[in-house]
Amino acid sequence: MIDDLNNDIKQLSTRIRRIEHVTTIGLVAIGVLFVTERYGWTSGIVPVLLIMQVVKVMLQRQLKIKETMVREIEQRTAAIRQERDAIQEESVKLANALKDLGEAQDELVRRERTATIEQLTKGLVDRILNPLNYINNFATLTSGLGKELRENLESQKDRLDRETYEDSMEIVGLMESNLSKISDHGYNTVRIVKAMEELLKDHRSNLALTNVNDLCRVALKKINKQYGAEIQEKGISIHFEPLNLALMLPLDVDQMLKVLINLLGNAIYALSRKRENVEFEPVIRLSLRRVEGEELEIRVRDNGTGIDKALQDKIFAPFFTTKTTSEAAGIGLYLCREIVQNHRGTIAVDSVKGEYTEMTVRVPLFLMDKDPKQNNKEESHQS
Repeated sequence: MIDDLNNDIKQLSTRIRRIEHVTTIGLVAIGVLFVTERYGWTSGIVPVLLIMQVVKVMLQRQLKIKETMVREIEQRTAAIRQERDAIQEESVKLANALKDLGEAQDELVRRERTATIEQLTKGLVDRILNPLNYINNFATLTSGLGKELRENLESQKDRLDRETYEDSMEIVGLMESNLSKISDHGYNTVRIVKAMEELLKDHRSNLALTNVNDLCRVALKKINKQYGAEIQEKGISIHFEPLNLALMLPLDVDQMLKVLINLLGNAIYALSRKRENVEFEPVIRLSLRRVEGEELEIRVRDNGTGIDKALQDKIFAPFFTTKTTSEAAGIGLYLCREIVQNHRGTIAVDSVKGEYTEMTVRVPLFLMDKDPKQNNKEESHQS
């Protein structure tokens, strides 16, 4: 496009020079005719020269327009290239940040969560979040500039040839697509870093006597509020099987609610994924029972996608998830296990791929014979 415009400019310049040469020759000829007193010939030459001057003015206008177009295209192309270079530079920074984050996550998985590791990770989180915030902010700002550039191109559409306009719009589209990817990965990485911060929190139990039936009802109420639209859309049925008699257990209400909501949320996700491909009746069962008079058993069972046998030993590891990065950071089940273990309990999975998943939480009943404050002290001492 630029080459075509430059060729047009050269051709127009050549034509203008030729007209100027012819005009000069015509003026010389008129002078000669006046000297030789042949005035009759001038009446034929002067109109021709006037017409040529009109043509020259028109060609000069066309030349000016095309030169202006070339300058504008070169300026916009330079601006787009600068934006592209900036995006590529930010992409490299984001890739390096993601690489550093992945290495940090691997290190956290291998080590025990001692006080030394906690301090190290806190500093690392701060260092990663700051550049990520810059990346996300600049991606958002540059996206706005891309929209302005698109509007400018559209406003000049009539002055640009079709090929120039389409190529410029294609470049803007690629730029906007790249910015969208940068933003998505940036915010996903922030989510992972925030998950790392969650791992550093103290999850030791602050026990209080709690009615486990009521606790489950509160969890179900929160789940229906949080996932109500999805439950209704997918036709998911949730059945609750409480204990026949009220049972008071020393539990950390907030922490155990997190466990129940996480397990129920995972079940809804599995059912929704399966419902997209298979016609079936999605069901979740939350049941409570006493096991041999010594433990409380909480079961969450769904007939969703299930978990592959090879992955069942990995699902409680930090940062491991079968969901996409944009959907989860992979610490939900890890924190569930931490919370349950702080209640001196266990959590296990039983699943068949494509058929069902059943999560089983067991908490010892003997804790209810002890004073909640004493239990809290013991937990803190053991931690």
